[in-house]
Amino acid sequence: MRAGALVCLLVFVGWVALALVQLWFAPLSGELFFKLTVTAGALFIVALAITLVVNEYGRNKRLKDGGYLD
Repeated sequence: MRAGALVCLLVFVGWVALALVQLWFAPLSGELFFKLTVTAGALFIVALAITLVVNEYGRNKRLKDGGYLD
């Protein structure tokens, strides 16, 4: 779970840094900035979904190994 949370955090912090640079200096065109924003959002959602699925799988495995689930 830590790796997935770290990936989500890095994507978010990277996007915020890019947004601040774009706000103050505008080095990118509006179209390119929009594409990068959509890409960062997609990466964030995919990393979060993978993290949650792996975490749930591990939790269920521990419960089955402990005899709490059939």
